[in-house]
Amino acid sequence: MGGDLRPLGRKEKALTEKVKIPKSKAELKRPLKERHAFLLIEENNAWITSPNRELAETFCSLITRGDPVTVVKTGRVIVWGIYAGEPEETGTMLLDRKPDGRFKLVPLDATPDRLLTRVAQFVGRPDSVTSEEGQHGLVLRGRLRHPGEAAATEATAQEPQPEGAPAPEAPAGGFERITGADAIAAIGQKVYIEFLERGVKVRIRGKRADCEATAKRILKGSPTVASDQGAKYMIEGNLSKSFLTKGTDQQGPDAHGVCTREDGSERTFTAFGENLPAVRAACLEGCKEDTMFTVVVNDRSSGQIVISSGRRRSV
Repeated sequence: MGGDLRPLGRKEKALTEKVKIPKSKAELKRPLKERHAFLLIEENNAWITSPNRELAETFCSLITRGDPVTVVKTGRVIVWGIYAGEPEETGTMLLDRKPDGRFKLVPLDATPDRLLTRVAQFVGRPDSVTSEEGQHGLVLRGRLRHPGEAAATEATAQEPQPEGAPAPEAPAGGFERITGADAIAAIGQKVYIEFLERGVKVRIRGKRADCEATAKRILKGSPTVASDQGAKYMIEGNLSKSFLTKGTDQQGPDAHGVCTREDGSERTFTAFGENLPAVRAACLEGCKEDTMFTVVVNDRSSGQIVISSGRRRSV
C-alpha cells in the first residue's frame, strides 16, 4: 500500500492553511485510491486525507468530536477534527473500505497497537472488529459503522466529565457495560495481548518493561519467545493455569456472560467474560481483592475477553 500514498504539495498545504486547519508536525500523505483514507493523529488533532470526500468525512465523523473542517481540492480532500480518544499517542494508519462495507485498518510507521485498536473500535460496528498479524504489524478488520449508529452510548462515553462529578450509576440489576478498547483504557493496560494456539499461549507486545511486568503475572514459567521489534518488544509464552479460559470445575456463563473457576490446588479464583465490571465483580466474590490481576486479551474468533484472577478467599 505504500505506493498508493504521496506527500501533499505546496499548493495543497496553502489551501489547508487558509481555513485555519492546525499544521501537523508529521507529513500528511494522500492515498491515490478512492477506497483509501490516510489518518494522522497528533495529541488531540486528527487529519484525514482521501480522494473520496464521502469516505474522508465519514471516517472523520466516527473518530472526532465537534465540527470538523473539510478542505476541498481537485480530486482530493483534507478533513481535520478534534480526536475523540485519549490525547496521549501519535500515529498514522490507512483505512481501506471494501465495497460491501467491511474495512481494514493498517498501521504505518511506528503506530502504537493501542491507538490502532482504539480507532478500530471507533469506526467498527460492535463485536465486528478482529485482528491479525500483518507484514508490518497488527492489522484490524471489521464492518464500518454509519455516522450516528450507536451514537447515544458513544457520545456519553466520550464527553469529558466535570471534575468531581459522580460516576454514572449502573443499570438496575446489571453492570455498566465496558468492553473492548474501553476496558483496556479502564484498567490502564499498556500492552496488547492476543491468544495463540487455542487460548493456551499468548503474545504480548509493547514496551519491554510493560511486557515483562505483564508476562510475570500471567505466564507459566519463562517466555518461549522474546524479541525486539523496532520500537516495540514482543513476548510469547504459555498462560498460567489461572488465566486459561478453559478448565475443570468451570461454572457459567451467568446472566452477565461471566464464567468462573476455582482451583483448589493452586488456590486461585478466576472470572472471565466480555464486560469488565461484571468480570471484576464476579472475581471479587471468590478471591482477595488485593491479589486480583485483570487483563484484556484479543481472541480472533470472539473479540476481546476480560480475564481477572487472584488468590481465592480462605474458607
